[in-house]
Amino acid sequence: MPKPQTIALVTAFPPGRQSLNEYGLHLAKELAECPDVAEVVVIADKLPIRMEELDLGPKIRVRRVWSFNSVKAGPSILRALWREEVDSVLWNVQVASFGDRELPAALGLFTPAIARLMGWRSGVLAHNLVAGIDLENTQLKGKPIRQAIVRAGGAVVARALAAADYMTVTLPSYEKMLKARFPRAEIHHVPHGTFDTTARQLPALADRPKRIVTMGKFGTYKRLETLLAAFDLLRALPEFRGYELVIGGMDHPATPGYMARLAEERRNDPAVIFHGYVAEEDVPEFFSQARLSVFDYSATTGSSGVLHQAATYETIPVFPRIGDFVDLCEHEGLKGANYAPGKSVEMAFAMRDILGRPEEAQKLARSNRAATQGMSLSRVARFHAAMLRMNRHQRRAILKVSS
Repeated sequence: MPKPQTIALVTAFPPGRQSLNEYGLHLAKELAECPDVAEVVVIADKLPIRMEELDLGPKIRVRRVWSFNSVKAGPSILRALWREEVDSVLWNVQVASFGDRELPAALGLFTPAIARLMGWRSGVLAHNLVAGIDLENTQLKGKPIRQAIVRAGGAVVARALAAADYMTVTLPSYEKMLKARFPRAEIHHVPHGTFDTTARQLPALADRPKRIVTMGKFGTYKRLETLLAAFDLLRALPEFRGYELVIGGMDHPATPGYMARLAEERRNDPAVIFHGYVAEEDVPEFFSQARLSVFDYSATTGSSGVLHQAATYETIPVFPRIGDFVDLCEHEGLKGANYAPGKSVEMAFAMRDILGRPEEAQKLARSNRAATQGMSLSRVARFHAAMLRMNRHQRRAILKVSS
């Protein structure tokens, strides 16, 4: 039997609060469960303040070596890999993993290709791509020159990520696009994966509080104005007067003060609750005690982890008919109520219609949970553990036989 491997997992990691930190936590746990993995060394982001690290058992070790928005993140990661003497590296990334400014974000994403050149077998798990984002609906709205620069840089970064030993994406449209651009690269579509596959007993929708939730980092393409207006319209109807809206999350780094301003505007409205950051251990209750989870998005940036969490806990998603939501639901069998982005009246109608059909809503909720169980994160982890052990010729031979 081959010697068990030591895998380095480069990712944002709790108790830090950068994007993909919860995904990184669950991925590390599942990698550690793989029988051919001796240890997972998490190469994580530095914490802004002193916080107690999670107790994750003997097979997971966390090293905090890189800082968000630092141009030195890449060299710091490479030095850590050298010192740890790992066998392979898995990069859990999205376009802003290493910064919300263009230069540090791009430099960090060049590191997987450099790591491969330095001799480490490298796999990239990419959650989104610049080419898949409608930049006009982000903080770059109305800035065509910066958008052009970001798109050009995004194309270079995509080529660099594809230069790793292999790359996986969470949407089939991304796989198709990358294979067309980089035919010699090894690109695979591997779904997002479900964190919680526990056979837990979830309350029926009718037995839950009259609660609607939303969760995210708000202020750019994820906003709250349409949702707040739609919620006001919904509760103006007599049968929905008892509902509350719970907003979980915090400001996007590019829009500091956004949540505080809205909270101040709603300070005299007890039915609108600004929950703040939702810690990992609070996620099950946050969703399982709500009937709807609403996505007030003007654009998408890849497969939505929050959508998977809502479906996992049988909370009906209400999302706009745009890009990646449609793609994801079509290929993973998820369903919800839909509306045209930015249209508060349509959103209110969508919420009213699904809440007004409780039996149909319950069937949809159970169908969504069943769909999420079909691709657990443990399967995703086993895929990456196997890919990282093999060389390029072995991987291609195995994939050719299985296709």
